[in-house]
Amino acid sequence: MHATEVPGVIQTPVAGEPSNMSEARTQEVLRAACEAAQDSLDAYKATYDHEQLYLSISKYKAALALCPPDHQWRSLILNNLGIASHTRFKHTGITTDLEQSIRYYQEALSIRAVDHSDRPLTLNCLGTALETRFYQTGRVTDLDEGTQLFQEALSLCPIGHPTRCVSLANLGSALHKRFDQRSDKADLDKGIQYLQDAFAICPIDHPERSLTLNNLGNAIRRRFDQLADMAILDESILYHREALLLCPKGHADWPWTLNNLANALRRRSQRLGDGANLDEAVRLLQEALSVSPVGHPHHAGTLNNLGAALQRRFDQRLNMDDLRESIHCHQDALSVLPESHPNRSWALNYLGDALQRLFDNTHDSADFDMSIQYYRDASENTLSPLPHRLIASRNWVAAARKHGSDSVVEAYAFSMDLLDRSLLLVASSAPDSLAQMSLGLNRSRRYITQNATSCAIEKNQLKTAIEFSERGRALLFSQLGSYRTSLDDLDVKDSRLAGKLRTLSAALEDSAFFGGATVGQADEEDHAAKRQRIAAEWDRTLEEIRRLEGFENFLRITPFAQLQEAASEGPVIIVNISRFGSDAIIIHKSAEPVSIPLPEAPPVAIEALVHTLNQPQATRGQDHEWNRVLGGLLKDIWRIIVEPIVSYLENTLDLPRGSRIWWMPTSLALLLPLHAAGSYGPGDKNLSDRFVSSYTSTLSSLIRSRSGYQPSQNTFGPHILVVAQFESGAEGEQHLYHVNREVASIRTLQVQLTVLEGDECTKDAVLAGMKEAAWAHFACHVKQLSSEPFKSHFSFQTRDTSLTLLDILRNDLPHAELAVLSASHSAAGNDTTPDELIHLTAGMLFAGFRGVVGTMWAMLDEDGLVFTKDFYTFMFRKGPEAVDCKDAAMALTMAVKGLRQRRVPLGRWINFVHYGI
Repeated sequence: MHATEVPGVIQTPVAGEPSNMSEARTQEVLRAACEAAQDSLDAYKATYDHEQLYLSISKYKAALALCPPDHQWRSLILNNLGIASHTRFKHTGITTDLEQSIRYYQEALSIRAVDHSDRPLTLNCLGTALETRFYQTGRVTDLDEGTQLFQEALSLCPIGHPTRCVSLANLGSALHKRFDQRSDKADLDKGIQYLQDAFAICPIDHPERSLTLNNLGNAIRRRFDQLADMAILDESILYHREALLLCPKGHADWPWTLNNLANALRRRSQRLGDGANLDEAVRLLQEALSVSPVGHPHHAGTLNNLGAALQRRFDQRLNMDDLRESIHCHQDALSVLPESHPNRSWALNYLGDALQRLFDNTHDSADFDMSIQYYRDASENTLSPLPHRLIASRNWVAAARKHGSDSVVEAYAFSMDLLDRSLLLVASSAPDSLAQMSLGLNRSRRYITQNATSCAIEKNQLKTAIEFSERGRALLFSQLGSYRTSLDDLDVKDSRLAGKLRTLSAALEDSAFFGGATVGQADEEDHAAKRQRIAAEWDRTLEEIRRLEGFENFLRITPFAQLQEAASEGPVIIVNISRFGSDAIIIHKSAEPVSIPLPEAPPVAIEALVHTLNQPQATRGQDHEWNRVLGGLLKDIWRIIVEPIVSYLENTLDLPRGSRIWWMPTSLALLLPLHAAGSYGPGDKNLSDRFVSSYTSTLSSLIRSRSGYQPSQNTFGPHILVVAQFESGAEGEQHLYHVNREVASIRTLQVQLTVLEGDECTKDAVLAGMKEAAWAHFACHVKQLSSEPFKSHFSFQTRDTSLTLLDILRNDLPHAELAVLSASHSAAGNDTTPDELIHLTAGMLFAGFRGVVGTMWAMLDEDGLVFTKDFYTFMFRKGPEAVDCKDAAMALTMAVKGLRQRRVPLGRWINFVHYGI
């Protein structure tokens, strides 16, 4: 159960000395009204009688109406009214209650100044309400604001303050949630530390102690999910057991505590296959259900948890009674959740899981069809939060793929559509937040692109396969708030429509957590009507946007007819590596796409090649043994991937030697030097001697790079920015002794140059130069961070000064044409983002450069000098007035040929790669 509930503390009015009889009478009336409201709330907590909760809110509202704006009790009444409204939301799911509670807290906070003794209480209450809204909508601004409020509350609660324990616990819980969104281990570690600090100062008889233990146990269990250390999970279970001891039967938190312990035990059983833990989990959940009748806030959640535990026990023992009882639990949960309830998709998804298990045992197609229908309904439930729907769509994909359902392609398409919507929401609510990257990297989409592509290839739907590949690979870069996204492009075209769509995106998610109940049906109907109006307005706005020139496919899969333009100057080869089968798709400008099966390139074979490639790099290129191994690796790449493709290009397409081709690999194939595949002895076959290879991260980026390009006919040639670092700015980096000669060779070109050297290289100076220049040449070290690729950067001589990939993506480079990264690791990808190639070379392409030259691993300083001379000699062979950045790929080929003629070892000359036009 996901609830992390930090209850507010209801305050009792304390009378000051009245100045007159009128004020005395007002205080007497207000005190009576507040006490009556509190009595009703206490009665609700004892009986879960919804009428009492409604009476409490009604009475607090009456008290507020009687309270003058400047009365000393107004903030107190507002805060208590916020707590009561928040309580009702948690039990009924009515969205207006949560929104009202937030407004009440905000008004109370505006009254309670920094030095007000109760400001920490209101900060905690408001932060908790925003955190609740974040969990329902996924809007990271609510989580960030809630975290800031908890931090402020903690700053106002020094050691010994009575609210310090709650403030620590709230902040720890918020950081735990933020970790789930952004995968920043520091958040989880700090969150656990704050929760441990809260536990340490929370007396045994403190009302928040059991709650703190529950939250700490949940956070520790999240750490177990990361590290898979059973000692960590056992620690989590100990915290939950202690919480249960402090929370006796009859306590309001008892059912929730039972659920938390049961879920931890279920996780332990799943890992160890231990039936005793699972039996205890089932017993605890049955006990929780016995005190959580229909109408109780934890009734549906407990039914779903019990059903999940029974499913797990069925998996262990194959007792059909467990499976049938599991199905009944999920059906009962579904029956008590109204159509508009946000958790309905959870119940639908669980029921789909249970019926999949039933089908596996009965082979009754009706069970399978019903399971798929439940997954579909859960995925399509627009009133449920997007994360819930994404999980359901993933399960739909898995079930349909496993059993060959006709709905599998539709399931993949739907799942990818939800991913687009998720990223659009984040871009709308927090355009500068790095959470967008973590959304693009989360487990829900880690392998979806290549698997969806493989599925469409299986179904012989090659155009759909290409569309899937493009859509999945473009998700992350295209939704960066800093990058020129579809929304940013729309801002330029029509800022009114862009703003309207952002507002509607947020409004749709805000309304996606409304839940009906046995009471308040009028509110539910009003909300449903409101949501229908918002959805209709969204559709109208989308259609209006799609009528704009250039936005016909806004938020749609880009159709193949448009993507085919990427092959206008040569074939594009998608290399798709999937556990379901590996294939190449060849896109030609005037023919139907063709798939080439790659049966000898399953993921395990590619992983082995990448493992070989990732050997220590200190002597890479110089070491004889390394070059021998590399030679064998290039032969393997040729045999299992490249040779079947080349055979088709030469024998079927009759592609002339020397023609250009573009590679678009996926998964770990992104890390392989496909451009250099083959053998290099006399008469041997290899790719380098046949075709001129370039790479592209997406088809759209290649199309965009060509769009509107005309070679400059400036008599003085392109304006070139040169960024040169002779010395290292970081420990462990070698001095670049040949950079001064490299810069000197560029100076001989007699074109307009801006040269930044040594201490002149700062982030601001380099960015300013990039905005003015058409070409940029970097001769410096590069730091590639595989765990945080957008923080990969060019290292500058001045310590603590660098230029990150994110810095570049956030800036508009109006004149950008060609970037030459004479730097180590500029095109080194990583295996944490297998759907997308995220490194400085690809990043420069997305930042606006039409072509980019980079390196795949550490480059020797002396090679940079030789390469630069030969590269620019070819580029300027016709004079500065005839320079064309489309010649960069051939210039790279000629420069590499120069290195080969100098008998430079294999590992040093296959290092260079070209992206773009």
